[in-house]
Amino acid sequence: MENKKREIQKARNRQDVIIGLIAGIAYSLFAWGIDAYLLQISHYTAPWLKFLVGTIPVILIITLTAWLGIKLNNVVSKTLLWMAAATGLSFLISTITFQGSEFAYKVILPEVGDRILYMATEGIKSRLFVIIVMTNILFILGGLLIDSASEALITASGVFGWIFPILFCLAFFAGAGFVADSNFNTELRDNILTLDQQVEELSQLDLANLSEREERMVRRFTKLNVDLEGSRYLLIASFDESFSQIEVLINFGGIWAQCLALNGRVGNCERIGD
Repeated sequence: MENKKREIQKARNRQDVIIGLIAGIAYSLFAWGIDAYLLQISHYTAPWLKFLVGTIPVILIITLTAWLGIKLNNVVSKTLLWMAAATGLSFLISTITFQGSEFAYKVILPEVGDRILYMATEGIKSRLFVIIVMTNILFILGGLLIDSASEALITASGVFGWIFPILFCLAFFAGAGFVADSNFNTELRDNILTLDQQVEELSQLDLANLSEREERMVRRFTKLNVDLEGSRYLLIASFDESFSQIEVLINFGGIWAQCLALNGRVGNCERIGD
């Protein structure tokens, strides 16, 4: 009987770690994966950079926290453990998204490195505070649910009996990733999507029959004297404290331009590097 109990406990411990690993994947997918996919279809430069750099440490931290939680027998200790993980990950997200990305893009693209600046300090701090608070809440709930999800794997009589507790647990970690994406990525990404859509629309216009809006678009971009139908790669150069106004670099087949995007509206564009 004692051996049986030990085997069950070992199985639960393994399952706790596996669920923690999957929770790390879920967090990373929602924090960076969706952003990377949407940026990729919008011709962004190295859109998977943050996801590739951040996923491994995120998975390691959450998996390690789940493993350490096995050794703690009281709720208070586990709560403090998950709070530490949530706070640490929030700072990691901020570092990779801004300082890390700025450094990487300056190395990758030295020709425009002096234009890349991701240090809107007050805007980042205010959003980081929201992320820390929400991630702490979601990690505490999700972390404490790992035990019940693991137990359901052993005791449940049907598939629904064990899959629902696991999905419910993972939803909190996915939600924490969504909070990070919503605060750090969404507004910046929306401006990129809008700008790329305008360039795409312009490349397919019939110049002989233009509306007033289309004429403004044509004047804005054709003065750049670039091939709008060719390849293009976009990159955020800088942004303001509210994340609503951004400067976007566009590489048109080796020719660089810089455009202003404000709350989904594209402003002035200038050719650079001549």
